[in-house]
Amino acid sequence: MKKIALYNDRVRRSLIDYKEEISLLRENCRFKVMRTRSVAHTIKDKNGLLAAIANFNAFNEDNDPYGEHDFIIIEFEGHKVFAKFGYYAPDLEHGSEDPENLSKTFRVLTIMLASDY
Repeated sequence: MKKIALYNDRVRRSLIDYKEEISLLRENCRFKVMRTRSVAHTIKDKNGLLAAIANFNAFNEDNDPYGEHDFIIIEFEGHKVFAKFGYYAPDLEHGSEDPENLSKTFRVLTIMLASDY
């Protein structure tokens, strides 16, 4: 498994696992989770949504051609929900030059409705 996929999976797990979040922070894996306003206003069971995203593991060649586990689509409460990782430089103004390198990357997981995309 690629290092990018490993950290993406761990960041997703940290949505429901505080110990994983602490472990990532100790390893200097910088990340932030964002959700769009429509997710905040439309989805009633926010914890259930986070659990569904954290537990997603149905990656295959069709939905993950680069093996990075960086984009998922799930159905939740009758809505199509996307969760997408972006890789930024530590200044959060530029893209990361090396997403596998923790010292050069700040991961941002954005959770949005398909209609936001």
